[in-house]
Amino acid sequence: MRAVPSILVAALLSTAGLSMAGAASAAVPLEARVAAVEDRQAIEQLVAGDYVRALDSHQWTDYAATFTEDGELSVFGQTMKSRAAILKFFTTPRPTLGPGTKISHIISNLSYRIAGGKASGGAYWQDIGIAPNGLPGVLSAGHYDDALRKVGGHWKFAKRTIVTDFAAPAETPPAK
Repeated sequence: MRAVPSILVAALLSTAGLSMAGAASAAVPLEARVAAVEDRQAIEQLVAGDYVRALDSHQWTDYAATFTEDGELSVFGQTMKSRAAILKFFTTPRPTLGPGTKISHIISNLSYRIAGGKASGGAYWQDIGIAPNGLPGVLSAGHYDDALRKVGGHWKFAKRTIVTDFAAPAETPPAK
């Protein structure tokens, strides 16, 4: 039998969420560890699943439901302070990007700290669609700064700030 290097064992155990000594995971009851994994999974589903699906499909009632009743959303220099205000913001008619325009929101690099029934952190986002030059591409990108709260057993946004880190130019730059 061949000896397995300790670094490989440590890497495998680390991937499984265990420690070499096992003391850290043994000190926390199994139920608490499972609850922590369930909370993390629920937050990931909220941030990269339910929220984005409602946004991309323009299901504004579902979108607003991802926030607490007193939730805040800050975007484009405006802050809406309540689920009802968020819903009103998205259902108020405004100029559109044009007929047939579709934007898909891609979420990545989720990182949240969970403490009891609250969590904080954020993720990166990209808007993919048809650019002014008629070609598909990244239209804008940025990050979310979030505070979440567990309400009635479900994670919701208590506060979400949408930060645009860069946006595509409004027109195609002239050829050189």
